[in-house]
Amino acid sequence: MENKYKIITVVLCVAAFFLGWYARAWLHICPVAEPEIKTEVKYKTDTKTEIVYVPKYIYKDGSTEKTDVDVNVGKQELAVKVNGKDFEIKKADDEKYVFDKYKLQLNQTSRSDLNITVPVIDKTKHWEIGIGASKDGAVGMVGFPIKNNIGGWIAGRKGNVMAGIIVKI
Repeated sequence: MENKYKIITVVLCVAAFFLGWYARAWLHICPVAEPEIKTEVKYKTDTKTEIVYVPKYIYKDGSTEKTDVDVNVGKQELAVKVNGKDFEIKKADDEKYVFDKYKLQLNQTSRSDLNITVPVIDKTKHWEIGIGASKDGAVGMVGFPIKNNIGGWIAGRKGNVMAGIIVKI
């Protein structure tokens, strides 16, 4: 009876291994949505043409104008928006069409300033301790800060003590 449970346990472990392998492979190949970047350009042209049969102009002297066809083409207009704001482009008087003799020119400048201030951390040791020797024996010394570049010192041995001020340059 115990061998039967061992075989079932081994079969279930192998099945779990393969199911886990399949799930891992499926999770790594599932499609990932790419970020969508939309640049929208809309172009619209509205042209109105009106053809009307009208009487010819009669001058004061009673004569009729000789024109059979009169064509009037109005000045072309171009409306532009950049980032949602109106941008006006006017056709020059000597141009027949917009962009006939002139062009659009985009000039863009950019400037970045990076100012970094790193605080100065002064890890200079300001206290001093020392030992020395004289003809009368060992001498000890202690130095200490007072203010800015001014310090003091005390030196001596038993029965003979000295003190002083130091200006550090």
